[in-house]
Amino acid sequence: MRNVKKMLALLFGVLLLISCKNHNVHVMPANCDTTAAVNQVLEELKGRNVVLFVADQDEISPAEVPFPVVFTGMGKMRMFSGLVKWHETLPEGSHPVVLNIGSAGSAKYPIGTIVNCTRIFNGGCELVHDCIELPGDGASVFSGDYFMSTQTFSPEQVKELSQQYDLFDMEAYAVARFCQMYDIPFYCLKAVSDNLDGNLKDWRSILADIRVRFTELLWTGKAEDSAE
Repeated sequence: MRNVKKMLALLFGVLLLISCKNHNVHVMPANCDTTAAVNQVLEELKGRNVVLFVADQDEISPAEVPFPVVFTGMGKMRMFSGLVKWHETLPEGSHPVVLNIGSAGSAKYPIGTIVNCTRIFNGGCELVHDCIELPGDGASVFSGDYFMSTQTFSPEQVKELSQQYDLFDMEAYAVARFCQMYDIPFYCLKAVSDNLDGNLKDWRSILADIRVRFTELLWTGKAEDSAE
């Protein structure tokens, strides 16, 4: 019975993640104080049963943060599958809070900036989307199926999309949808790793810097001013 439930959840997840709604979405970029928005999230997480969901093992070290960490691999389907497996192991009566952290591209914020994401779009198919909105002040994130840069999209596409969306990742929508399905509180913090220009010379070095920033953030519970 458990395997049947798992397969049904995964199948439902696939259908949700690849579904495309023919909406004309117009998104105004965020104009918020990123530091204040992140600090608000950290304040709301205090004293709660937080579980971190992270795509890449270089983005955080479980030994360096005060919360349990689940690594899933990159992409929406891997993230959704990891959430299904984790959810099966939850003790009855537990009340977790899911926090998705990781890297994201942005043409708006400097590299190293940590941003609270509250409008999470499902990118795919012919770049049509649906959106999950979270409470609070934050930015929009386009969760696509490919790394967003001028090496994977045309310069015209990158320019157009970066005018509509604040950040670009490959996992946030999967977490948002899963948590919506199971009524689990969800927060999403992303650190800017690139500016969508294809100039990513040392990806692992950038992730190492992001890991340090997230480690400091989660231990101190207070964001500093955005990176320069």
